Amino acid sequence: MAIQMSGQEFTNGFLALLFIIVSWIIGIKLLLKYRAFKQKSFIYAGIAWIALSSPWTSNGTEFISVLLRGTPLTETQYLFLSYFWIPIALIFWLIIYLNLKYPSKQKIITFIIILQGIIYEIIFIYYVITDVSVIGSKVGLFNDELNLPFLLYVLIVLIIGVLAGISFGLESLKSTDQEIRLKGKFIIIAWISFFIAGIFDAGLFSLGTALIVIIRLVLMLSAVEFYLSFFLPNFIKKRLLKET
Repeated sequence: MAIQMSGQEFTNGFLALLFIIVSWIIGIKLLLKYRAFKQKSFIYAGIAWIALSSPWTSNGTEFISVLLRGTPLTETQYLFLSYFWIPIALIFWLIIYLNLKYPSKQKIITFIIILQGIIYEIIFIYYVITDVSVIGSKVGLFNDELNLPFLLYVLIVLIIGVLAGISFGLESLKSTDQEIRLKGKFIIIAWISFFIAGIFDAGLFSLGTALIVIIRLVLMLSAVEFYLSFFLPNFIKKRLLKET
């Protein structure tokens, strides 16, 4: 029997899909900047943001599946799309951060980060194949509940990402270059916006349609802010940078 979405479910799924589209556009634009500027940080940033937005991929895909076929994703498909890419986001984001903050220790710390990511993926894929209920369960159309070990891992990754982002931004604010300082402000705002919206959107709170709209708009705004922390278009520079 085909599933019909309520108005709130339609809004939830549509805005999740829209956020994923915005995130992919931002990520691809950053990846393409490498061709012009030959800075690997653009590649790392693009991959990091696409991977960071992956928990909403399941919602967007679920929306398309229900809308076009009338059937939702399976629990395995939903949890896989949501949480497979989490370690990849951490790895690529911390590579950027370590290159700025701790270049002499980058190799060893990066090795440790990659190693933990591999361990996570092995455990995750094992339970996806054998018993997905160990990871968590799907709740309704657009939500899930992770079991404690996986929930803690996702929260730790998010907190590390936010702290590194804020530290990255604060370091940029020390620069005498106005453009670098402005980028620092954008990276701080981006991570704070993403963290707050992500916590509210994690299923911990009961949200009405209006709050869902606000939270998803904040998420989309955080993606734009993240992009501006690496590349400032000329019209932004003219508006926000003072003449020296």
